[in-house]
Amino acid sequence: MEDVRPVSDFADEYKKCESVIVLDGAFGSVLSVCKNAQLNGLQTFVVCIDKECCGIYEGSQYITAVYYSTIDCLFETFCEIRSTHLLKEKPLLYFTADIYCMVINKNREYYSQVVVLCLPSSDIIEAFCYKDHSGCIAEKYGLTVPRNISINDIHDVETVLNTFIFPVILKPLSVENHKSVLFKYKILERGEFVAMKSEAWNSLAGNVLCQEYIPGDDSSYWFYTFFRNDKGDVIECMGEKTMQSNGIMAIGTTKFNKELSKISREFLGKIGYIGIGGIEYKKFNNKYYFIEMSTRTEGFLPISDMAGVSCADASFQWYVEHNDSYKGKLQQDDVRYISILSVIAEILRRKKLKIIFHSINLMLYRMNSSIVELYFKDGTFARHIRQIIKIKIGI
Repeated sequence: MEDVRPVSDFADEYKKCESVIVLDGAFGSVLSVCKNAQLNGLQTFVVCIDKECCGIYEGSQYITAVYYSTIDCLFETFCEIRSTHLLKEKPLLYFTADIYCMVINKNREYYSQVVVLCLPSSDIIEAFCYKDHSGCIAEKYGLTVPRNISINDIHDVETVLNTFIFPVILKPLSVENHKSVLFKYKILERGEFVAMKSEAWNSLAGNVLCQEYIPGDDSSYWFYTFFRNDKGDVIECMGEKTMQSNGIMAIGTTKFNKELSKISREFLGKIGYIGIGGIEYKKFNNKYYFIEMSTRTEGFLPISDMAGVSCADASFQWYVEHNDSYKGKLQQDDVRYISILSVIAEILRRKKLKIIFHSINLMLYRMNSSIVELYFKDGTFARHIRQIIKIKIGI
């Protein structure tokens, strides 16, 4: 599993870069990329597929200009950015959501005419943006993986009942399957699984992965976000996901883990990963189970900035200057990342008083907590909150 063309072959092209385009996804991730791009002397452009998001980014001190585009018109939008801003060289293109990785990957050569793709190989995108492939590949290259199966027909349902240990978790196979599945994940005990009617399984067939659920609360999840260059140098940031909100890290704490670092570095080397990415693990019985892998920037990418090991900055140093000065740099531990928006969402979801007190305790427990909405100080999150309020009250 190797890139068709390694990053080192692009060295001269990268050094000419004067700009970066970021495809909009998680706000913190977009701002981390743009802020670090500016620090490296690059112009920054954000392209939004959701028109409502454009106004949120406009006015950000980290962003040169914001553009709206449809998925089908991305190529034309990239060309418009280059012509409007008189960009002689191809901008670097960064990805902050799975859907962009999948869309661009299907026609890489076409898009590569106008932008430089900061994206791992096509094989890696195919393997890890689709959950029916990722488990097999991860296991093949040395990771511990929960038993899983893609539900394609009633025989797969019977296989789960006869061979899996319950509870199990159902997940969409990819972001492309979300419209058919209508949930991000669902944990089912045996009785709940048996109670599902054939009509439900027929609608889910070909759209979901069924996986044995690894026991443990939020604190058993570990995050590992990284940038790896073509020489195999890795800058990494890892820690515990202290609180999750519908699969999104609401609160996390950096904590270096020698074993997890070794496992992850060896795995990335075996699959030939080049670029930014992230891996989620869950610890159980002293084993780290592979849960999923992101082939783009993680939504909580700012935690690496906060911990002094910025994955975004390392990527720009490498792409633009071919500089590996970040090599061997170690993260600051006990840095607490807090997403107020995700914490509030989790409080509203659980509707339990104790979670409110638990959240307040987690946020105030250490003085070095960093609230991501306040970290960037450019008004983007304030505009986002204002938009949410307007939608809720129907203005």
